Amino acid sequence: MDDVITRLSAEARALAEESEVARQRMLVLARGRQECILGLHASGLSVRGIAERLGSSASVIQDAIRTAKGRHPQARREERFPFELHVMLGMRLRENPSRLRGLARENLERMRRTPRAAVAERWLDRWEELLRLPDDELEKAMLADDEEGRDLRQISPFAGALSPEDRLVAMKKAQLLAKG
Repeated sequence: MDDVITRLSAEARALAEESEVARQRMLVLARGRQECILGLHASGLSVRGIAERLGSSASVIQDAIRTAKGRHPQARREERFPFELHVMLGMRLRENPSRLRGLARENLERMRRTPRAAVAERWLDRWEELLRLPDDELEKAMLADDEEGRDLRQISPFAGALSPEDRLVAMKKAQLLAKG
């Protein structure tokens, strides 16, 4: 009987770990969906229009918008757009991490060739550290609502990573969130 208990215990632990990985992935996907819905709303679609396009109810769409807005810091005007750009970068990072990380490393190399203040050099060093982290930790650091996060977003190595359309959506989201 001890063998059965040992085997079932190990199996239960393994399944718990596997289900936690799946739960975390689901949460990432849900946040991404909420950000897309907020982007649609910021682009001028009504709640009802979004609901029709997604085959969902208006109340689900309203909840997604409210939840997404709640994750965005009450930032100063000059901090809103960089934050929204990095929200979009986080979404694109999940789609093609190697391309975005490679571009960021190339940009860091290029940025280092320009003389900078010591504090800016420290931010570049920090970006290099962050680029070695797993995707979810990199995204969390990019979106941190603290002094370091705000400073890093001002000297981001992700220039050229977003399409003009992505940048436009980020700008519209920043404008929408500025209104409250």
